[in-house]
Amino acid sequence: MTPVEKDPGPRPSLILSHPGTLQLLYGIFAAAAGAGYETKLWTGYFFDERGHIERLAGHLPGRLGARLQRELRRRQSDLVPAEQVVRLPLLEFGTVAALRAFRRFGPLTRLIGWRNAIFDRLVAAKLRRDPPSIVMPVDSAALRTIRAARAVGTRSVLNQTIGHVAVGQRILAEEAELQPDWADSMPARMPPDLIERARGEALEADRVLAPSDYVKGTLMEIGVPAERIWVLPYGVRTDRFTPAQPRGDRSWPFRILYVGQISQRKGLSYLLEAVRRLGRKDIELLLVGSIVGSGAGLRRFQGRFRHLDNRPHAELPELYRSADLFAYPSLHEGSAQAIMEAMACGLPAVVTANAGSVLREGVEGHLVPIRDVERLAERIEELYRDRDRLAVMGAAARRRAEEHDWSHYRDGLGGLLATLAPR
Repeated sequence: MTPVEKDPGPRPSLILSHPGTLQLLYGIFAAAAGAGYETKLWTGYFFDERGHIERLAGHLPGRLGARLQRELRRRQSDLVPAEQVVRLPLLEFGTVAALRAFRRFGPLTRLIGWRNAIFDRLVAAKLRRDPPSIVMPVDSAALRTIRAARAVGTRSVLNQTIGHVAVGQRILAEEAELQPDWADSMPARMPPDLIERARGEALEADRVLAPSDYVKGTLMEIGVPAERIWVLPYGVRTDRFTPAQPRGDRSWPFRILYVGQISQRKGLSYLLEAVRRLGRKDIELLLVGSIVGSGAGLRRFQGRFRHLDNRPHAELPELYRSADLFAYPSLHEGSAQAIMEAMACGLPAVVTANAGSVLREGVEGHLVPIRDVERLAERIEELYRDRDRLAVMGAAARRRAEEHDWSHYRDGLGGLLATLAPR
């Protein structure tokens, strides 16, 4: 007699919320769904070909329509079914338009804080009407959500995507004094109420999900018990980010690549100075990303780098494959996804511990202290001179990325969520 399988019943439900854009969010969504949770994403905007906004953009003529479509598709992923997304596009489009109109961090910080507070309030209201089993809001847009979850018996996991703002402000305030030309590229002074709200989120959530030991350290510094912090490095699409084909002897410049915001929070002045000190005409530094602030700090390095503005995520693999070495000397980070993508493309990297990478010193590249121009220059020149070691580290970087793909993240996230048994 064939045994009757027990009906497992309905799957537990999870709401993942983020007011803005974060490519990582789509991988986290797929990981939660893969771990067995009925998952929905609440966000400002997500591309849906059937949506009114997208159809309107498709009817716009010429370059205007093509440009708008390209911008909208930056928030698209085959990992997330559009029908599982709740969108608040007017809030997000208004914020994006205002962000592009301002350059100073004071107005920008207040604007993003306003958006996040409204979004947090809307998610909290949704929870009270239709509570899921678990809610996972992002840092700086989570306090009301976490409190609403507690009121209705929903468990909360704070998705802490970057080191805590209280610690970050201290580092960046120091940096603004050290590098005044770059001061307008980083938020050195955060509103006190934002810092306190972020502190409350971390202290009140049932669990805090941190992508790196660096983030965990900043959380413990503000008083979050270590046992409530779950460290889980982000995954990477190893099917999309793949190494270049062997190229044989190279005749073009040795290319160092950086991908991310052009901001001193990323420690870029130290990378630029390291390349300048090397003084080699056959070393090219390519910076890819939007310039934050006035760009005044870049002026004294003219001729030492090339710059490309933001590129859609789908265009990044070819950029990584065009490079020899990846650099990311960040001062305050969560776990820079660009490093994982570069490693998956077979690039060794030179990064700081504050960048939150899974890279191991001397294996997949090098770890350097923050603000250490001399060490940066030494490590870059070492790999420029030793192409055999560069190749060995590149192969190791690919293997390390394969150990941290999204299936690894799914298993780790499933383990965390399993600790949140219903009350």
